Amino acid sequence: MRKLAIILITLLPLYLHAATLKKLDFKTDGAFDPSELYTALGIQTPTWYEFWKEKRPKINIKIIPSLNESLEYFYKSEGFYHASVKKVETNSSVTFKIDEGKSIHISSIEIESDTAIDNLISYQKGDRFRTLEFTEIKKEIKKSLLENGYCNYILDAKARIDIEKDSVEIIYKLSKNKPCKFGKIEISTPKNIKEKIVRSRLLFKEGERYSLEKVNRTYSMISGLEAFDGIQLDFHKESDTIDTGVSLREKEKKTRIEFGIGYETNIGPRGILRYEKRNFIGDAKKISFDFKYSDKEKFATNSIYWPAFLKVPIKGYYYLDLKNDFTYSEIEFDNFRERKYSDILHLLKDYDWYSIDFGLGYEKINIKKIGDICGVSDGDFNLLFPFAKINIDLRDSRINPKNGLYLSQYLEAGLTILKDSSTYTKAITEARVIQTLGRFTFAAKGKIGLIEEYENYLPESKLFFAGGAFSNRGYSYNSLGAVDASCENVGGKTMIDTTFEMSHPLYKKIDGALFFDSTLLSSQSHRFSIDFVHSIGAGLRYISPIGPVKLDMGMDVENNSQYAIHFQIGQSF
Repeated sequence: MRKLAIILITLLPLYLHAATLKKLDFKTDGAFDPSELYTALGIQTPTWYEFWKEKRPKINIKIIPSLNESLEYFYKSEGFYHASVKKVETNSSVTFKIDEGKSIHISSIEIESDTAIDNLISYQKGDRFRTLEFTEIKKEIKKSLLENGYCNYILDAKARIDIEKDSVEIIYKLSKNKPCKFGKIEISTPKNIKEKIVRSRLLFKEGERYSLEKVNRTYSMISGLEAFDGIQLDFHKESDTIDTGVSLREKEKKTRIEFGIGYETNIGPRGILRYEKRNFIGDAKKISFDFKYSDKEKFATNSIYWPAFLKVPIKGYYYLDLKNDFTYSEIEFDNFRERKYSDILHLLKDYDWYSIDFGLGYEKINIKKIGDICGVSDGDFNLLFPFAKINIDLRDSRINPKNGLYLSQYLEAGLTILKDSSTYTKAITEARVIQTLGRFTFAAKGKIGLIEEYENYLPESKLFFAGGAFSNRGYSYNSLGAVDASCENVGGKTMIDTTFEMSHPLYKKIDGALFFDSTLLSSQSHRFSIDFVHSIGAGLRYISPIGPVKLDMGMDVENNSQYAIHFQIGQSF
């Protein structure tokens, strides 16, 4: 008897908890299915892959009385002002039977505005009226005005609802007034970070026309310094002038250590280690060390970053950042082993819609052939080269763009200053375009690369190869060499690499994609008369806050046995 009492006492909380829960269901044949109603009420349901769970969620009986009112409010916000909600409750479940009734529709849309806003109004005459959409349109109008510099606008948006006629009249009255300008800019920084460091990240100046987009991009630019835990932008409007205050709080945890292990089919198991010190000796400087180790690849890199290092008197004062990368690497390719020391000095500027990167590089490379092979020159190579790169970014987002254009130009030239140095020119031109029409997103990318050798040969690793997640996806990374070479796996001096892709949403944040990649790769300079290598494939994209996470499988059109699978984080277009 005592054992039975103990068991009952032990199980009593479980029985009491079960008694407070009931299954929730909806009966409706109208505009919304039960899954949409669960979401509207904030009730979590099992995902599509949780097949073992009961599809009807359980709720606490205490919230049942409030569900009636919440459902009625939801239907009114969706335009169903005559909806009736009835509750049927048993000992184990509660079911809401919903009769939507007749919805109200937009009978007229009246616009009185001194600027065009028609393109911001998403509904049309005859559409069902939704409160949320009406509110979102007002937000979009205000956002558009601020993006174009108008902060003194007068917006009167009304929705006159006639329940008896089941209609609503929409009225927009807008006066944008004169545009606003940026006023005084005051910056408050921690003691060990100079004001010029933050000022070099500002995308607006005193007296310029106000732009909400520039404000948002400036916030991102300051955040990119990775020196602050708190960034606060305060604005004070006086007539048609907006003063700006920038307050910053220094990052407390300045050291970041990352390590991990992984496996790749072409190199086997590998380990990685990264050490980074942010705001190193003040002024938002950074120093980092990276190490990668595997049987086939060994890397050690030291990077130093110094923001606002150089002041250039162009249109006021223009700041350039300094970055220096020193790397030691040992890599085993299919045909040769490469040992390399390199030091690359950069002067950088990332400003709104464009960025520049130019400097001087030095590489000392030793190539040793594996076995008796052709097409590869071994020995020591000395390369000293100035370089320059400019990017023009007109996309609507850098993380997950849906529309826009991206252009890039890279130039590099080998000098004869060092003994036995290779002299050459190398140029890479790239263009990307992306356009979304309805639920389809179309994207294209083209890259042209040319190398001209003058004195001494270039090491194999400086030539062009194709294949990989950012190239021809029918091949693994850099496994596609020049097709007109007499030897296999030889790099090219002329390259055209193109990609065409179409994507479409499949389920929530998951998109599906089809693609066609095509590559011309010649062992001779300026030779474009050879055949392209074509690949087709399909993939999935998970749209995450840091960009799309991609899984692609590509296959050579003419050789079905040649295929590759790629995993990638980040946008290609």
